[in-house]
Amino acid sequence: MYIIALALTLALGAPPDLFSIQTDLQGLYDEISQAVLQFATTQDADQFYQVLYTPDWAFVDAAGQRHAWPEMRDQIMHAGPVESTEQPIQKLALVPGGAVTTVKASTTRAIVDTEGRYGKPGESHMLDEKITYRDTWVQVGDQWKLKLREQVGPPRVQVDPSIYY
Repeated sequence: MYIIALALTLALGAPPDLFSIQTDLQGLYDEISQAVLQFATTQDADQFYQVLYTPDWAFVDAAGQRHAWPEMRDQIMHAGPVESTEQPIQKLALVPGGAVTTVKASTTRAIVDTEGRYGKPGESHMLDEKITYRDTWVQVGDQWKLKLREQVGPPRVQVDPSIYY
């Protein structure tokens, strides 16, 4: 029995190491988080996109609307500077040719409340947004690339009292 199992393992290749895959993908999420902190121009964002995302990457929002990279890049660039962000993996499942992860993203940014949604118009606030995403990763050669990001449910937004610079 052991010989048959060994022969099958050798013929099919070693079973995937989930810990290593999760570690690799978490490293990519950490790189994405760091890059978002440093985007100064749309060219910065586009260069990063070309390295880490598939050419047909898409984002599906909580309402089921599909968005392409240029629209999402513009949203990222116009949302204001990011103070901090993290995307820890909560779940990982292997699928043919890749993996599907669930992450709970947390992003904090300073905003100016031009509409008076959180107090007097013109006040500055720290906005903390938590969103759950389901991401589909594919292996392209020996690299992982993000193919699809789907928002799972509405974001939870917390805004602090006015901050003063």
